[in-house]
Amino acid sequence: MKFESGDKRFKFRSVAVIIHNDHVLLHKVVKGDFWALPGGKVEFFEFSHTTLIRELQEELGVAANIIRPLWFVEDFYARNGVKSHEIATYYLTALQDPSAIPFSQDVRGLEQDIDIVFRWVKLADVASLNLWPQFLKERLTALPQEVEFIQINELK
Repeated sequence: MKFESGDKRFKFRSVAVIIHNDHVLLHKVVKGDFWALPGGKVEFFEFSHTTLIRELQEELGVAANIIRPLWFVEDFYARNGVKSHEIATYYLTALQDPSAIPFSQDVRGLEQDIDIVFRWVKLADVASLNLWPQFLKERLTALPQEVEFIQINELK
């Protein structure tokens, strides 16, 4: 879900934290300069965990199971002259068949309107990446046992 008004944007996004064999699945726009966790915009009257199942099927053609919620994040940031207010739900997620995405190579996303590449990255290497939001660099290696509420304001 996304709304725009001039140079302001509001997004409601759902995010998958997929960890397998000490690697996390990340993605980025091929010509982009930062990595992120896979996920997508929640649609009207769609539960946020259902968004992840749909998005992973659309983007990678894979089936997934939601394990549990991790974080509820409010994030204010600016990119390319646009100020964004993003609400995001993060879920620990498992692929039904992790071998569907090989560790040995990048995998192109299936969506036609955007050129995305997916990659398994060692958790130990995450801190050295340009990963957004930045809190993930520390938190991916120490997942909470209960849902945490996180607020980020990069507009200060």
